[in-house]
Amino acid sequence: MNRRAFALGASAIVGFPRIARASGGLDVADPEPDVALRVLLATGSFDSPQPIDQWHFGWDGRTYRGSFTTTTLEDGRAALLNVLPLDAYLSGVINREMPAGWPDAAQRAQAIVSRTFVLGRVRPAKPYDVVADESDQKYGGIDGETDSGRAAVETTSGAILTFAGTPAHVAYSSCCGGRTADAGDVWNTPFPYLPSIEDPHCVDTPGYGWTVDVGAGDLAKAFGSQFSALGTLRDVDLHEPAPDARPDSIAFVGSSSTFETTPKALRSALGASVVRSTFVRSIALGSGSSSLTIAGTGHGHGVGLCQWGTREMAASGSLATDILAFYFPGTIIGRA
Repeated sequence: MNRRAFALGASAIVGFPRIARASGGLDVADPEPDVALRVLLATGSFDSPQPIDQWHFGWDGRTYRGSFTTTTLEDGRAALLNVLPLDAYLSGVINREMPAGWPDAAQRAQAIVSRTFVLGRVRPAKPYDVVADESDQKYGGIDGETDSGRAAVETTSGAILTFAGTPAHVAYSSCCGGRTADAGDVWNTPFPYLPSIEDPHCVDTPGYGWTVDVGAGDLAKAFGSQFSALGTLRDVDLHEPAPDARPDSIAFVGSSSTFETTPKALRSALGASVVRSTFVRSIALGSGSSSLTIAGTGHGHGVGLCQWGTREMAASGSLATDILAFYFPGTIIGRA
C-alpha cells in the first residue's frame, strides 16, 4: 500500500444491500444507505464485465459486489470502476493485506486502520477514489473475502482513528524492523501520533533481517551524476540520531566529493525489492570499492502500524484498541 496522507472528503450516498455476514454467499437484501466507494479496477483496454444480478458482476475471472461503470481519466484512458459500499470493499481488502489465520484482534485493528485510510481517499471531484492494488490497498472482490475478514469489518463497522476530533492520517507496513519510522522523516510531514517508537513485538517476523549486495554500477545508474562525481568510493557513513534509531541520512564519501542521501531515497532509487525497508542497519564497502553490502531489518516504510507486531500483540492477548493505542499514540476511536 502507498500510505499517503489524506483529507476527509464528502461522500456520495446510494442504496446498497448489506453483504452476507460470514457466509461467503451472494445475497440480495433490502438496500440501505452506505458510502459509494469507486475502486479503479483497470485502465486502457479491458474486457467488459458480466452482470450477475443487481448487486454483483463478474470480471477477469472474479466476482465483485456492487455495480460497475466506466469513465475517462484525465489522460484520456478508459477506466473500469467498481462502485460498492465501504464495508463491502473492506471485506475484500482485509485478508489481502493481512493473513486470514491471524488473531481476530489483529484483523480488527487492520479493519479500523484500513477504513480510516480509505475514507480519506474519497474525493468526489476525481474520477475514482482508490486503486485496487498496493498503491492504495489490495482489493480482491468477493474472491478476496474470508469469514474472519468479514467478521473484523462487521465488528468494527463505522470505527476510525481520530486525533483532536478529526480523522487521523494513518499508514501501515509489513514489519517495522524493531522501530517504527517517523512520518516526518519518510514523507516530510510529521504528525504527533506517527512518531518513531521502539517496537519489540516483530522480532520473530520471517525474514526480519536482510542483507543485499549492490554493485557500484547499480548505484551510479540509480543516482546518476551525483554518484559519478564522487570519484573512487572511500567510505559510507550512516547517521543515526540515537542508539538503535533509524538512520536519517547516508553519506557516500569519495575521493573527489561526498554525496548525502536518505534511506527513503536509497530504497526508492534501488527498488523496494532490493532495499526492503528504510531501517538500514549498516552499509559496508566490498573489496576494491566495486560493491556495497547493505543490511537492514523490516519490510516496508515502517510508518504507523506494524502488521507483524500487531500479530504478536494480538497473540499475546492485546485487544485491537491496545494495538492501535501503541502504534498511533494519542489517537482515539471515533466514528466515520
